[in-house]
Amino acid sequence: MRNRPLLVVVGAAVALAAIGLATVRSAGLALPEQSALWPRQLAWLLVGSAAALVVARADLRRLKDRGSLLIHGALILATIATFAGSGVNSVHRWLHLGGVNVQPSEPLKLGLVLALASCFSRPVEGPRHVRDLALPAGLLACTLIPVLLQPDLGTAVGLALVAASALALERFSRGAWASLAIGAIGSLATVWFTQHDYQRARLTAFLHGGDPLTTGYQSDHALRLVGAGRLLGGSPFAGSEPYPLPEAHGDFAFAVWAHEHGFAGTALVLALYLALVLAALRIAAGARDRFEARVAVGVAAIVFWQAVINAGMVMGLLPVVGVTLPLISYGGSSAFTCLVGVGLLASVARRPTAA
Repeated sequence: MRNRPLLVVVGAAVALAAIGLATVRSAGLALPEQSALWPRQLAWLLVGSAAALVVARADLRRLKDRGSLLIHGALILATIATFAGSGVNSVHRWLHLGGVNVQPSEPLKLGLVLALASCFSRPVEGPRHVRDLALPAGLLACTLIPVLLQPDLGTAVGLALVAASALALERFSRGAWASLAIGAIGSLATVWFTQHDYQRARLTAFLHGGDPLTTGYQSDHALRLVGAGRLLGGSPFAGSEPYPLPEAHGDFAFAVWAHEHGFAGTALVLALYLALVLAALRIAAGARDRFEARVAVGVAAIVFWQAVINAGMVMGLLPVVGVTLPLISYGGSSAFTCLVGVGLLASVARRPTAA
C-alpha cells in the first residue's frame, strides 16, 4: 500500500495522544488544581489535528525558497517577544494571548526544519564547503540565542540535535567539518558559562550523583516510580496522594505511565515512537525532491530526539534538562507542534515521487 507509512504515522500519533491524555489525567487526580489539565490538553490536540489537516493539503514546494525563511523568522521574533513580559521566576518562555499561554520555541523547531531544508534543497557537485555553512550557521545562532536566554536548555539541546541531523544528510569538505567541530565546541563552552547556577547543578548532579533531597530529587523519584512499575504496573498514586514529582504531568509524565503500566507499557510507548520515526523516514525516502525529504527527516528528528532525551531523563541515563515527551507530556504548544509535524509528513506522503 502506497500510503502505509502515513497510516503508521497517524496511528502511532493517535495512540500516543490517547496515552498522554490518560497519563495527564492520572497525574492530576489527587490535585484539584490540576483536574482541568487533561481537558485543556484535549482541546489543544483537537486544534492541532485541525491544523494538521490544513497543512496536509498544502504543497510544501511553495515554501522551498523564501517561504520557509519567512516562517522561521516570524517564529524567532515570536520567541524574542516573550521577553516583553515580566516572566515567571526570571523565565521568559510564554506569550500570553487572550488567556492562552503559547510557547513559541516549540513550533520554532518546525521552523528550523523548514529553514534548513530550504538551505540544502539545491544539489551541488561534490562536497559542500565552508561558505555553504554561512546561512545555516546564522540561522541556527539566531534560533538558539533567544532560547538559551529564556532560559530553556532542553529546547536548545533539541534544536541543536535537529540541526545536527539535518547536517548529517549532507556531504562536506574537510574544512567544513573542521569548522563545524570548532563551532560545536565553542557553542558548548558558551552554553556552560551562560547557564544559571541551578542548571549547572543539574548537570553536575548527573555526572557526580546529586542529593536525592535537592539537586537529584527529580531523577531519584522518577527512577523509583519506574522501578515500582515492575512488569505490568504498580498501584497508582492518583486518588490517594499526588505523585512525588513537581512535573508529574509534564516532563516526567513518562514516569507516571511507567509506574502504572510497568515494563509492558513502557515498551509499548517506545515501540510507538520507533514506528512513527521509521515510517517518517520511509516517507522521506519517497519524497518528490530534496526539500520535502529533508522536511520529513527533520520531523522524524524532532520526535526521535525529544523521546530519547525525555526517556533518558526519567530513567536516569541523561541529566534533567526539561524536555517534554511528544504527545504524552502536558503542554499545548508541544502537542500542537507535533501534530503539525504529522501534517507535514502527510503532505509529503500524499505527493510521492514517481519512482
